[in-house]
Amino acid sequence: MVDRPSDELLAKKAKEGDMNAFEELFNRYKKAILNFIYRLIGNRETSEEVAQETFLKAYNNLDIFDPARRFSTWVYTIARNLAKNAVRDKRYFRDVSLEKAVFEEEDIIRLKDVIADPNAGPDTIAEDEELAVEAQKVLDSMPIKYKEVITLCSIQGLTYKEAAAILGCSIASISMRLDEAKIFFMKKLGIGSKGAEGSDQT
Repeated sequence: MVDRPSDELLAKKAKEGDMNAFEELFNRYKKAILNFIYRLIGNRETSEEVAQETFLKAYNNLDIFDPARRFSTWVYTIARNLAKNAVRDKRYFRDVSLEKAVFEEEDIIRLKDVIADPNAGPDTIAEDEELAVEAQKVLDSMPIKYKEVITLCSIQGLTYKEAAAILGCSIASISMRLDEAKIFFMKKLGIGSKGAEGSDQT
């Protein structure tokens, strides 16, 4: 069985002019990047435009890509910056539910991913239909800094270390933002909650 080339090797080849190498990188990340952007922006059409712009910018800037850096971190960072610009420019309208996946069922975020705390009874909360509707409204209204960490860590399963590299902050900050997102969530729902304990996940 032939080993799959690393992202960084493909990026190096693409940097040298190998279009097939960049196409492989595009295929590896197009779904995750579009999903990430969609969670931040909330509009499918605009998200697709920003995703296309992300890969175009990545391709046009391959000459300055540092092979010592992870390609995934680099392309996510580009996507994040362009998505935030789109939000600031108000080139979008909200049509998103964080329970809705862009592509496949496996990407759907569950309420208990956000409020996971045995003391808070997240399963009970998630199973309460009326409360779940209100919970969804809170998720949709979250500040972008919370949506970023929820999308990267809870939806896409990145480690705190990977998310920290993309967002340009410390692992402790990622843990803190996830805790703050939970507190924000619980307060908006009027449910008492103790702050979640930080994670040492790397």
